[in-house]
Amino acid sequence: MIRAMLATGIFLLAAARSDATRAVGEASGRVLVPAGPFTRGSTHGADDERPVKVTTLPAFRIDRTEVTRAMYGRCVAARRCKPPAASLETEPNLPVTQVDWGEARAFCAFAGGRLPSEDEWEKAARGSDGREFPWGKELDCARANWGNFENEGPCAGKNPGKPVDVGSYPQGASPFGALDMAGNVWEWVADKYDRDPTRRVVRGGSCCSYFVEPRAANRNAWDPGHRDGDLGFRCVSR
Repeated sequence: MIRAMLATGIFLLAAARSDATRAVGEASGRVLVPAGPFTRGSTHGADDERPVKVTTLPAFRIDRTEVTRAMYGRCVAARRCKPPAASLETEPNLPVTQVDWGEARAFCAFAGGRLPSEDEWEKAARGSDGREFPWGKELDCARANWGNFENEGPCAGKNPGKPVDVGSYPQGASPFGALDMAGNVWEWVADKYDRDPTRRVVRGGSCCSYFVEPRAANRNAWDPGHRDGDLGFRCVSR
């Protein structure tokens, strides 16, 4: 009798976790990035973006948007993620922030995925034609939330200078339909930074990095324990 009750409890717990994981995956609306080559790197940025090279990847799916507070809250409720410093109770469609690299990895595992590699992130952002930005060649304040820090920068007066709800700039979509790949919040990826393996790479720029253009090839790197108000992530799966 006791064994039967324990078995039933374990089954129900596993089913609840599976349902929560499925709900997160459905909410993220992953878009398909087809197999094939793309151009990685740029001659328009820092040395760590060079050399420019053609890389071929298998097909994968990437979250259409950054992970939101609402999505992350389901993981916290399932006791698979630690509560972040940022509130999850208000503005549920804002990207979740104040999450370190390990916590981002834990969420992606809960959601049936993983953090993207640098190659996967960059291909999802720029497509296969080598464009500088997800939408094309020209920088544009109207296509991404970037360029305003304390009312200074090229997009001051045009963009709010803080993270906004995911998907607020649909005109900045990547060729595969991924949103906010430029600006809003920096995004953790899986890779160690090749020039300092103690750090982990972040991509995409943010709302407040007005001195860094949100080019698809741009790279930055922080300690894996770093948390910030303009640092989030998204997940991938096969």
